[in-house]
Amino acid sequence: MTNPDIEAALRRILDAQSDINAALSEDDLDPGADEPVDPPSRLQHIDGGCPRLTAADVGGLLAVTYFGSTYEGWPEALEALADPAVAPWIGSLKIDGPDEGANGMATWDFASLIERAPAFPRLTQLTIPQSDTGDHNQKAVEDDQSPALLALMPRLTDLVLPQPPEPGFFDLDLPDLQRLRTGRDFRTRGFIGRLAEAKRLPRLYFFDFSDSLSPVMEVEPGGDAEWNSTPMEDYLRLFRSSFMDQIRAARLRNTRLSETQFRELRALRPDVQLSVALDAPHVYVAHWGATNFPHAHLLLS
Repeated sequence: MTNPDIEAALRRILDAQSDINAALSEDDLDPGADEPVDPPSRLQHIDGGCPRLTAADVGGLLAVTYFGSTYEGWPEALEALADPAVAPWIGSLKIDGPDEGANGMATWDFASLIERAPAFPRLTQLTIPQSDTGDHNQKAVEDDQSPALLALMPRLTDLVLPQPPEPGFFDLDLPDLQRLRTGRDFRTRGFIGRLAEAKRLPRLYFFDFSDSLSPVMEVEPGGDAEWNSTPMEDYLRLFRSSFMDQIRAARLRNTRLSETQFRELRALRPDVQLSVALDAPHVYVAHWGATNFPHAHLLLS
């Protein structure tokens, strides 16, 4: 028997997509068109930047995906997500968008959702992916919003964020969180050192941490102090902590550690499946410095 609440939530998602479509002018859909855009031409924008909000009934819960801009279409999507007829029935939520522009930020602003504070009692999976290695824009959640956003989702088991969350994350009660992946941005926010002291993540058994961009975006003398990397001391504090007793596997990305240091961490926790990934951002060949080429160790000689 079909759940009428799920049907109502699906209709609300469809209505939101209609609102998104209506908010986009003909010029937005086809800037070069002098005449109204016909339906076949509109279909071409499915593979372009036209925002889309979709949902499917998966076992009595909604799997919701938003793919699109961080501005056009995003307010309508947030309005639908905050709807009390929708939020309680979302089981998984993925938010992503294309790599648009160059050398900038693609920031998700959840202020309106946080202000309305809808309950997501059945949401177990939240995925907001980090930028791809070759992207021009750095994807991120607006500063200081992650803890307030995640506080609305107390039953999370799987969490993917485009950057390490702020310290307030560790004040949240997330008793079911099992798998956590954080992307990279310009700050580490002391994530690894704080994880060593975590008290409210009793079921977490896997974390995937991307360090900051600093290994490839090196700080010049007098440069921005936020371009930092997690120090070895923080990794040692974590691997020596009792918190690691519950961890079965860990993946470290883009860390600025030596082979000797990785082996030291492995020796501290031989029962933890520790893996390392080198996925530093792309660097234009035209931008290579005469003496500062941070990818040298990754090239075949």
